[in-house]
Amino acid sequence: MLNAQQLLDRLNYVTGSDAAVICGLSPFKTKASLWLEKTKRQEQEDISNANYIKFGNYMEEGVAKWFEAESGKKLREKSDSLLIHPEHKWMAGNIDFRLIFENALLECKTALTTDGWGDGENIIPPAYLMQVAHYCAVGDFDKAYIAVVFSMTREMRWYEYERNMELESKLINLEKDFWFNHVLADVAPEPQNEEDVLALYKTTTETPAIASEEVVEKVYELKDIKKQKKEMEFKEKECRDKITSFMKDCSAIVDASGNVLVTYKMTAAGERFDVKSFSVENPGIYKEYTKPSQPQRRLLVKGE
Repeated sequence: MLNAQQLLDRLNYVTGSDAAVICGLSPFKTKASLWLEKTKRQEQEDISNANYIKFGNYMEEGVAKWFEAESGKKLREKSDSLLIHPEHKWMAGNIDFRLIFENALLECKTALTTDGWGDGENIIPPAYLMQVAHYCAVGDFDKAYIAVVFSMTREMRWYEYERNMELESKLINLEKDFWFNHVLADVAPEPQNEEDVLALYKTTTETPAIASEEVVEKVYELKDIKKQKKEMEFKEKECRDKITSFMKDCSAIVDASGNVLVTYKMTAAGERFDVKSFSVENPGIYKEYTKPSQPQRRLLVKGE
């Protein structure tokens, strides 16, 4: 597990966990959000206390030992030292383990299900493929092994990645473009979603954007979706009204066989802080703890 200083130092490099993001293959992060972190405009999200992160960290040694037992291969002692590419000094990475007798590395993973992983086939999810390709480039490894334990099925599988110089060259070019043309040039990448837009653009201008044909189509598609959503909300309320009116004071409905279809029970009493009364009776304290809210952008589709 990397400490706080090591995590901070990694902002000065493109690392293995950045590779999938830069290639647009990460389900968790975009290039824009990575750029905001690398340029220190946005703090890295602290996920160290997340259960899935703790599980992976604590399981790492067990996954490695299981791999040794199943593969017959031997690992060197774990090291958290940062590897730096001999030519591209902006490329770096923290690998899990090196192998003895092979110029290879081992990455240990945990996953809930086997989705995306080969069963009897050497199929590796693209995000992890980019990660080990990056590590092979940085550390000049001939091969990478990935051992993954699936918690739902309680099994371990291991996969092999043979160094692919063509893939590596493409990956390095993408990473180089991101590092030099965005991070060092201090130019944000194109936003990929609404979260990127809100993070990158804190203010708006009065100048309208001229829509492309694709965007015009998406506007009309959004209008149709919102219309369908309203219709479904109306139908949902119609169904609720019919069911609850029929139930009156009954707490459940059952079918002819006695199977419970729905329940309609009172929830436990709760407490609510009376902000209005507190502000009237304690105006000084209320003002002291009242902070101005930030303006929010709202997307309004015209002609709905």
